[in-house]
Amino acid sequence: MTTPTSRSIDPRISLAVSMHAQPGVYALLVGSGTSTGVGMPTGWGVMKDLVSKAAAAEGSALSEPPTDDEVEAWWGKHGDGETLGYSNLLENLGPTPAGRSALLNQYFEPTEDERAEGLKVPGKAHHAIAALVRRGDIRVIVTTNFDGLIEQALEAASVPHQVIAGDSDVEARMPLAHAGCTVVKIHGDYRSLVQKNTVEELSDYSPAMQELLQEVFENYGLVINGWSADWDHALVRAIKGRRSRRYPMHWSTLHPLGAAAGNLAEQQGSGIVRGVTADQFFPDLLHRLEALDSLAAPPLTEEMAISRLKKLLPHRESYVEIRDLLEDEIDKIAEAVRVRGQTFPDGVTTNAEFAAAYEDSCLQLCRVSRILVRLVSTGVMLDRDRVHTELWVWALQRLLKARTEVSGLHQEAWIGLAHYPALLVLRAIALMAVTHGREDVFIRAASEPTWKGQFSDSQVPAFLALQDHVVVSHDLAKAMPRWNSTSWIFPISELIAADTASLVADLIGDPAEFKAASAKAEYRMALAHQFLYDGRSRPSPGRYIGDYNWADRKLIWETDFRNSRDRQAWGWEPAQEGERDPFEEKLVVLAEALAEYDRWR
Repeated sequence: MTTPTSRSIDPRISLAVSMHAQPGVYALLVGSGTSTGVGMPTGWGVMKDLVSKAAAAEGSALSEPPTDDEVEAWWGKHGDGETLGYSNLLENLGPTPAGRSALLNQYFEPTEDERAEGLKVPGKAHHAIAALVRRGDIRVIVTTNFDGLIEQALEAASVPHQVIAGDSDVEARMPLAHAGCTVVKIHGDYRSLVQKNTVEELSDYSPAMQELLQEVFENYGLVINGWSADWDHALVRAIKGRRSRRYPMHWSTLHPLGAAAGNLAEQQGSGIVRGVTADQFFPDLLHRLEALDSLAAPPLTEEMAISRLKKLLPHRESYVEIRDLLEDEIDKIAEAVRVRGQTFPDGVTTNAEFAAAYEDSCLQLCRVSRILVRLVSTGVMLDRDRVHTELWVWALQRLLKARTEVSGLHQEAWIGLAHYPALLVLRAIALMAVTHGREDVFIRAASEPTWKGQFSDSQVPAFLALQDHVVVSHDLAKAMPRWNSTSWIFPISELIAADTASLVADLIGDPAEFKAASAKAEYRMALAHQFLYDGRSRPSPGRYIGDYNWADRKLIWETDFRNSRDRQAWGWEPAQEGERDPFEEKLVVLAEALAEYDRWR
């Protein structure tokens, strides 16, 4: 007979499930352990170091690092006669506000080297906390820390918040339920002399602060991190005084809890997450909540995806969420490309059947690409500060890689079409470039992603891999049933224009405006051959060089480009009189190549 074992669910699971079911009912209590991972000292650590420096200046040598007893003894002999405290120590060492500021900045403000090393700046824990607040999972943060890392992370996440660091702030505060986020710095801020550090100072709080803490602890569950409970006697009493336990307490710790913390956790029935740092705990909690989101959320529609993107775009730190949004769609496209196989469907034998199957595949790839094309187009259009350009470039690179290597029997025309989603995305970026002044974004998207064909010796930039005639078969495009026997001069160009119109025309304007933008976008693809590539290449012909696009033997889209500010993104600058003009020379070479296409028709 087997003896049953006693097991309990991982406390991280119960916390995530509870927090997800009741967003906003938990408050955080974070101590020095949340910030020490990025090199931020504690208040007592600052005091000890300042006393050590004062002792060295006086001629005494304390041990390195000094013990608490040494610090207290030196101050008792050389101090101002009062018990050592943050306030009187600073007033003695820095009699003026400027002097005190200079003393403290070295501890709490990063140098350039420290910033480069990720020290004294918000770390993973702080950014994850800010993300939890932005999601609405956390609305109150109580901290014993003097630093401003939590506030900095909230500001970086564009999260409105109020900071309470003293009695005057308590009196002027918004109600907790009405404030988006409240940060309660119960020991004060390093920039203020009103701080608590010593055992005596930490033994009691003002009536106003006690009342605020009681409100927090009675009305919110508590998630504790980085706090030992060893010295904050008044805070321990406040937590022990909780009468209501509607919401549980959770405690995460790297090291085993000490006596004070252990007793408090036991008294409160706290779940304990052991052996994790703050930089592990908070991102893990965020990830679990996001996983629960995906279970609760309905399938993402196009409208929902665009709405979500618009909410994320203003925030630089939304990189991961936007990337996930794009990646979900890229994965769908990659799967659609994979299941197409390497050959036309079985049973296709006649030319008409090949053209029909080819058209069906184009339509299917266009449909599965729709949300991604709309996301990238909207992103490029609205991201005026180019904060997320790297993501649009990354998405295009992923799409290029969605076309995998072939093995065994395959048909080139069918395989080439695997890059049609990537072509649509790049063309959509070009359309946004010419209509919304995003030439620089198109240049990056056209040149930075690369592709190396299975039987090629070198990588080529995206615009070369995604040339119209490289991706789409001229003969099959011309024979598509959709044309109802119309014989187009540039069938590939007509196909791409029709499909991109179905995806993004509403972002550009009326049909005439879209037609002009489409021609300009084709001309930008042609420009890339001269300005973004040093090797030999020729642009694809298209509607943009048709009969009605020439005036005085010059392509009107070249004239349009010459007269626009867009040329500056391509490296234009006024040439000095008498000197050669490389920019002009490239335009002339391109014009000659395009004129040859026109003569051949």
